[in-house]
Amino acid sequence: MKLKTILSGLLAAALSGLTASACLVQVRVACPNDTTASGITVCIAGSITGCALTDNLGIVSILVPAVGNYTVCVDSSTLPAGATLKPNCKNINVLTEDTTYVDLTLGGNFCSTPPPPGPCWLTGGGTLGKGKTPDFSFGGVVYPGCSPKAAEGGNWNVISHADGLHFQGQAIVVDSCSGVSTKSPKVNVNIIDFHGTGILSGIGGNPADTIPVTFVARAVDNLDGGGGSDLLFLSVVAAFDGNAVVLQIGNSAADPAVISTGNLQIHTSSCGK
Repeated sequence: MKLKTILSGLLAAALSGLTASACLVQVRVACPNDTTASGITVCIAGSITGCALTDNLGIVSILVPAVGNYTVCVDSSTLPAGATLKPNCKNINVLTEDTTYVDLTLGGNFCSTPPPPGPCWLTGGGTLGKGKTPDFSFGGVVYPGCSPKAAEGGNWNVISHADGLHFQGQAIVVDSCSGVSTKSPKVNVNIIDFHGTGILSGIGGNPADTIPVTFVARAVDNLDGGGGSDLLFLSVVAAFDGNAVVLQIGNSAADPAVISTGNLQIHTSSCGK
């Protein structure tokens, strides 16, 4: 899955005044280990918006007038110290009015050190358990768009089918983003730890009252299309009794459960903006 960026107001305004044939080209300049830099100049000959500078994710978005062949070039004088790019131009073929994605790979000593972990956010959904009815179904978003303020940090839902319980994480705080780089999409972390408060309710004939709860969780994004690979830990505790675990997935944050279907997707797009 490729990274997507929100167009700046200037670019959005330019786009609104163009004919329907205009096409968007998104270019990312980064090392194989995902190290990148802002301020790298990228140009496309014959484009509408001309040259642009990479953001902190190494991304620029440039408009071209129509489908066709173009040449994407990087101004080598704007590369960060120790970075190389050979060749510094790449021929591309824009075939659609939808976004065309282009990757330009940096080399040199600049790429020898992986980038430090930074902020991240999470989307996901799926099941655990391989029976006719899964043990658990889960889904939600944590820090949507990398914003801790959006929807009180997001929402995370889990249904325990065997117990007839529905957990809703309603106020969420991300504690850390860590792990290793992945390409699903290109990010420099694959683990997100978060906690928060919410409610637990009985469903499907379970008469249990709705109670306030607290929770801690960890999601591990190992693979795009994470069924059988991605990992999830969740421990939900009754707010009135800190020792009473009322729902749990996995043994601990160090020993989470493997999801059976679905995907856990960690993102860094929009972070730091």
